[in-house]
Amino acid sequence: MKIASKNVLRTGAFALAALMAGGALASCSAAGTDASGGSVVFALKEDPGCMDPQQVTLTTALNVSRQLTDSLLDQDTKTGELKPWLAKTWKSNSDLTQFTFTLRDGVTFSDKTALTAEVVKENFDALFAMGPKASLASQMLAGYTGTDVLDPSTFKVNFSAPNAQFMQGASTTTLSMVSAATTKAKPEARCQSVLGSGPFVLDSYTQNDSVKISRRDGYNWGSELRKHTGDALVKTITFPVIAENSVRTGGLDSGEFDVIQDVPYADEARFTNDRFNLYAAANPGIPNSLIANTTKGLLGDPAILKALQIGLDRKEINTLAGSASGKAPTSALTSTTSGYASQGDEMKYNPAGAKALLEADGWALGSDGIYAKDGKKLTVTVTAFYAQDVLEAAQMQLKKIGVDLQLKMVTAGDFFGAVASHDYEFLGAALTRTDPDVLRVALSKGSKSAWGVVENPELEKMLLEQAKTADAAARQDLVTKIQALVIKEGYVIPTLETVQLHASTNKVSGIEFDSASRINLYDMTVSK
Repeated sequence: MKIASKNVLRTGAFALAALMAGGALASCSAAGTDASGGSVVFALKEDPGCMDPQQVTLTTALNVSRQLTDSLLDQDTKTGELKPWLAKTWKSNSDLTQFTFTLRDGVTFSDKTALTAEVVKENFDALFAMGPKASLASQMLAGYTGTDVLDPSTFKVNFSAPNAQFMQGASTTTLSMVSAATTKAKPEARCQSVLGSGPFVLDSYTQNDSVKISRRDGYNWGSELRKHTGDALVKTITFPVIAENSVRTGGLDSGEFDVIQDVPYADEARFTNDRFNLYAAANPGIPNSLIANTTKGLLGDPAILKALQIGLDRKEINTLAGSASGKAPTSALTSTTSGYASQGDEMKYNPAGAKALLEADGWALGSDGIYAKDGKKLTVTVTAFYAQDVLEAAQMQLKKIGVDLQLKMVTAGDFFGAVASHDYEFLGAALTRTDPDVLRVALSKGSKSAWGVVENPELEKMLLEQAKTADAAARQDLVTKIQALVIKEGYVIPTLETVQLHASTNKVSGIEFDSASRINLYDMTVSK
């Protein structure tokens, strides 16, 4: 049994100079690898919902669309250094308001049209125009004012204010490139069919049933981080949608599936033997958390949020609902995120201290074990569409400190509808992103996709300031202070660091994670 994992850079000062440095393309050492291939059946846990990487935030969708599209840059998961991909060189001006790229030669999309600077401009213009339909992508383009085409291969991306996180964003699946024809299609049509420059092409997508992709002939522009050059190493990949955990794991065990997404943590030991390979990577970004809307219910009371922060035993939650490969969260960023700074002392489990905070705030413990004040019970509600087991563990623990946590499990569509209307008390969710600017995306009043609703001028000022700070050490100082404030005030109450845990038979190898814990199947092989 082999366990593959990734090591994401986590440094105090981001090594911004390394991230910004341009480079020349290098040839991969595995050139000439046999690409006769085979077919792989990769069972998904849910319907992707949309094939367009620029619109989606769901991990399952991004895992599929990563195979269809390429990004301007790639990011080394070990060092955090940005590497060439579709762009062979890049640079920024001193205040991070302009970013100039030069494209590599010979790249085409699956409709045979060429990648040019004009097509990149069309991508960014169309993406920014989608607004809320591309909520995460548009945040990476915060302050975008346009792209100047300098020549067929060179372009300059302009922002109205410094955008420190854009370059890392250019390495993500979210900002990957699609053809000019795709940029002109309506958002709904893009969800059904996307034309990318990636090593695979989309053959079909049937909602709630399956996705089928096939190898693209003539592909030869993978990033230098890949293990081979040329075409992908398997001919076709079929992604059946198998929502039932036991059916996915049973299908892998029987050989019906070659790979399965999201092995239930409880089944991890079952596949820890020589018949299978496990692939584990902790998500960067904001961990699974209770994210507060301080304008709703009782969450405007600071004492309640602070009590909940120290009323959770996160090590127990990880034992009950987490992976053996994971660990308890200790900040508003996961430990694999650039800029992470531990707030473990502030979050230390202290049920007696939590009760003392509530009683000092005027809450009295009732005969049913739940605190009440002025005839009103201390009941709070969390809205979520996944990780129910994590929330149930939190619910059980909070009941021990006299808090009634009610779970409102909804569909993904209803969840994002609630986000848009701010009709919730807590959101139960995580937000994956390698850059610490994810905190601004989730918490800033100016963010189009803000999940936390808070009124804190000091926090808002720091969130905006870090996004435009070019000096790495100064930005790290701001990000550390943001984490400290967010945890102290209980705006984000972490529950679990999510681990992406997939499994394959031992006939499959070469599955890799990118810096955001999305899978890349370009180097995947299968022996039958």
